[in-house]
Amino acid sequence: MNLLPQITAPAARGWTTAFRNSSIRTKLTILIVGTTSVALILAGAGLLSYESRQYRLAETREMSALAEIVAAGSRAAVSFGDKQAARETLASLHGDQRILLAVVYDKAGNSFANYDDPRTVVAAAPRHPRLDGAYFENGILLLFQPIQLTGERVGTVLLISGTSEITMRLKRYAGIVAAVLAASLLVSLLAMARLQRVITGPIAYLAGVAQRVSSQRDYALRAEKSADDEIGLLIDSFNDMLGQIQLQGESLRASEERYALAAQGANDGLWDWNPVTRELYLSSRWKEMLGYSDAEIHPDLEDWFSRIHPSDRERVKAEIVARNRDAEPIFASEYRICRKDGGYLWVLCRGIVVRDASQRIVRMAGSQSDITQGKVVDPLTGLRNRLYFIDRLEALIEECAGNAGAFAILFLDVDRFKIVNDGLGHETGDMLLIEIAERLRSSVRSTDVSARIAFPSAVARFGGDEFAVLLEDLHSRSDATTVAERILTQFASHFEIHGRIIFATVSIGVAMGDSAATANDLLRNADTAMYYAKTRGKARLETFDEGMRGRALARMELESDLRSAIDENNFLVYYQPEVSLTTGKVVGYEALVRWNHPERGIVMPGEFLPVAEETGLIVPLGQWVMHEACRQMAEWQRNHPQQPPLTISVNASSRELADPELVPNVARILRETGLDPQSLRIEVTESSIVEDHDRTAFTLRRLRELDVSLEIDDFGTGYSSLSRLHDYPFSTVKIDRSFVKDLDTEPESLHLVETILRLAHGLGLSVVAEGIETREQLVKLASLGCGYGQGYYFSRPVDSDSAQRAIQEAVQEPTGVSL
Repeated sequence: MNLLPQITAPAARGWTTAFRNSSIRTKLTILIVGTTSVALILAGAGLLSYESRQYRLAETREMSALAEIVAAGSRAAVSFGDKQAARETLASLHGDQRILLAVVYDKAGNSFANYDDPRTVVAAAPRHPRLDGAYFENGILLLFQPIQLTGERVGTVLLISGTSEITMRLKRYAGIVAAVLAASLLVSLLAMARLQRVITGPIAYLAGVAQRVSSQRDYALRAEKSADDEIGLLIDSFNDMLGQIQLQGESLRASEERYALAAQGANDGLWDWNPVTRELYLSSRWKEMLGYSDAEIHPDLEDWFSRIHPSDRERVKAEIVARNRDAEPIFASEYRICRKDGGYLWVLCRGIVVRDASQRIVRMAGSQSDITQGKVVDPLTGLRNRLYFIDRLEALIEECAGNAGAFAILFLDVDRFKIVNDGLGHETGDMLLIEIAERLRSSVRSTDVSARIAFPSAVARFGGDEFAVLLEDLHSRSDATTVAERILTQFASHFEIHGRIIFATVSIGVAMGDSAATANDLLRNADTAMYYAKTRGKARLETFDEGMRGRALARMELESDLRSAIDENNFLVYYQPEVSLTTGKVVGYEALVRWNHPERGIVMPGEFLPVAEETGLIVPLGQWVMHEACRQMAEWQRNHPQQPPLTISVNASSRELADPELVPNVARILRETGLDPQSLRIEVTESSIVEDHDRTAFTLRRLRELDVSLEIDDFGTGYSSLSRLHDYPFSTVKIDRSFVKDLDTEPESLHLVETILRLAHGLGLSVVAEGIETREQLVKLASLGCGYGQGYYFSRPVDSDSAQRAIQEAVQEPTGVSL
């Protein structure tokens, strides 16, 4: 029984059905690839057959010519029966590598003489010759050629040669043909892809429009025609069909709108308004969302609008009631609406406008969805966001009218958060913010009985690393600072993120509710207090008072004046000498900046450098000081040469060390001023090198490659370990003036100075003691082995003219300082 038709017929029908149901793109692909492949294969097979025939003909001609030569050389030997001569003639074929076997037959067809290549093994030659001609079989060529003498056949020559070379050539040719076929197929595929886009693109676009119409039920959509071909006619027909459907749907839409909105979600509140009759329908769910029962709200449009937040009310009226003739029929509006308990709910109101033939609005219907969670919650930390915080604060101001001291705002900013973000990455920064948010939650909802404070509160993330806490129902003003202190205590312990220990503190500003009348002013007061806490050392709290606002304004004015001063170069460089405690001679100067204020005169750096550091203005200011100090020292060295030459020390802040342009700028300044790099000493404070150890070390090594000397300033006052001093390429250590000041009275200062000197000398570093003011301090430091000193005992910082006169006097009378 033959089962093949029963098996193949369903399979064929399945393939046919699958092909019929496939996309036009797939059908075009199969058609083009199939026809192209068949055509290329047939062409390749024909070319390969033709080339094979040509190779065989060429081989036959070459063997025939060789056989004729053998026949000519063998005719005399065959005629006279000289087998030895015939074998010698055949032996001459030894030089042709192609010949595997050669035989000479006599006239009777018997083997007369033969030759075979000893390097090869072939089958035995035929016992009798065949008809003249070439025979290709079993990978060899057999060529039979007659031997004639005076027109008479006297014998036959048989040459057998290998066809491996022909085979090899055909294989190479087949490979070339295959490559050409593959390339041709690739080109056809590319052309096919282009053709597909041309043919299927308009069809796919039309299908997409049809799908949008189907999913959105928007029969006002129309497809755009790109060509006047058959597809263009189809698009015209499709648009006409949509127009008919749209016209037919107008008569049904009024009765379907309410049910369509109800189907969108049972959790939404539905509404329906007739502008002609002024009738309004509000579903039970709509009222329930605001905390009311069905009978507590009388459906009235003005009553609805009166519940909308004052900041949103006019906008919503314009979006719902005052819609113009050109407005879209479908609209959506987000706003805040007051609940029964006085709080606000964020809702999304969606609706549909129905117009009559004259485009007059005859009906509006829609739904109201609660979107509070998405509007007022910070997606990263889960805390409330700024929007919610301000809403709650505004409501609390109204509730606490006459008793504003019963609530307070805490405004918090994470100290040095940018270092975490830049150094450890934003992912670690986000994880830290999440942990900070959790600590804030636990701080304000403390269940510790000893704390005795757990007020109603709202914790919000304002954005970035800023947070705010709203404390309600306070019993006394001190309650707010108690909560703030609890928060600071929570942040005293470290955070552990991805196995890394991170210390993060916060600065807190406290503003009582009676410090301002509006939410924005209260937030501004708390922010001012927070900034004041940062300027006083961070990781602390400050409570707002009116004096802070004045100080904040003064700081703003100072910053503005400082920016103008940098633009106008209203600065001076003062110079304080550094003296060798061994010889008493001045060996160099430290450059110290002064602000030449047009109204206040000389302003000391302690007043403006912190502001410059915080705002980043220290970078352009530092560049100017560096250039002026190098220029001045180069001039002094030219005018007053001495050995060794004087050096100049210039301070670089942590902001400048973080600037990627610091090293190129130093190199440029040295070139422009002509100062020898060995005469420049760059001072960095100990505290600045612990903020970002790796980046600072890299920057200092690059500076050292310029042949610039590096000094660590204020050593002993920072937080770095003395054992890590060798990690940086410093050449000089400067002992802070606080230890020198107490050298005679505090044994601990004496021990610390001795330790620093031993460590520095062990590392091959020179030491400069700052703040020498008495001869006793000078003698003590010299006896301890300190090499250099600086301070009022030698000279206060002076302007460039005074420093130049001192240099001239030292050149004329090089007596130095008496020790």
